[in-house]
Amino acid sequence: MENINDFNELEEIRQQIKALKDKVERKGTLNERLVRKSIKGSMSSIRRTIYILLALAVLVTPVWLMIKFQHNLSWPLFIFTMVMMYGSVFFDWHINRLDTESIGTDLKETARKLAEMKKRRSQQEKIGLFVVIPIWIIWLALEFYYNASNHTEALALIIGLVVGGAIGGAIGLSIYFKWQRKNDEMIDQINEILEEE
Repeated sequence: MENINDFNELEEIRQQIKALKDKVERKGTLNERLVRKSIKGSMSSIRRTIYILLALAVLVTPVWLMIKFQHNLSWPLFIFTMVMMYGSVFFDWHINRLDTESIGTDLKETARKLAEMKKRRSQQEKIGLFVVIPIWIIWLALEFYYNASNHTEALALIIGLVVGGAIGGAIGLSIYFKWQRKNDEMIDQINEILEEE
């Protein structure tokens, strides 16, 4: 009789363990789904921002053409400006590509891709901020200075360039930091799921 009671208790413990495992698996699956949904939403937001930047570049192109003719700027400067602008949008798109349909099949691989994305975005920002933009600003300032009809006009154009550059730089940096923060959040969410496993 005692053996039957022990067997029943053992069977009851097995069922409780199985129920607990099922609950943990369901919670893990739910968490993975939530993380996948969150990552897809974040990547969708980043893609939307890239499309807005592309639309702005298209709208700014005729304005730059008008500025080129109005201030007698050189064609090489205009071409450099266009390459810089569209190149930045292209690299934003290229760096921020992530197949959101494959998220969840391998969370470790997704976290690795997100970390790589963050690193490449940082490299792009440094090159743009410390190499490309300074070259462009100096080149534009020199052309404004030498093509202006007088020093007052040249000074006004250069002040406008500095103010515009500061505003553009602030907007660009805010987008950069926002994207980096989103990357950190996505990686943290994945790491939390992986720690639970």
